[in-house]
Amino acid sequence: MSVTQPPTDAPFGLQPNVAAGLAYLLGLIGGIIMLVGGGTNRFVKWAAAQSITMWGLYIVIWFAWSFASSLVHVLVLLFPVMWLIGLLWFVLWIWTFVTTFQGKEVRVPVIDGLTESIFKAQLA
Repeated sequence: MSVTQPPTDAPFGLQPNVAAGLAYLLGLIGGIIMLVGGGTNRFVKWAAAQSITMWGLYIVIWFAWSFASSLVHVLVLLFPVMWLIGLLWFVLWIWTFVTTFQGKEVRVPVIDGLTESIFKAQLA
């Protein structure tokens, strides 16, 4: 006789905190997988959407920095700024996935507003 677990409303039958934590831990790809992976859990959808926004924004910043540094040969001046942004993003990444694995919703200032406007239909 086997005992089956009741299905959850999170993607892939995961517990909501695990699905949301994986959305942050795995970055842009994790966010996309958890957002389109099914499930109706608002906590998981929010984490996935904010992860997509957070990492999409980081990629845009990185490309802008790369483009600007190739045009203006002041890489020495821009390097410390990009290093600081990278360090702050690393701390943000750690904070989001650790907090979410604990079952607490994370709302990153500025990014949460962008997330709500970009993913309005998915979060409704």
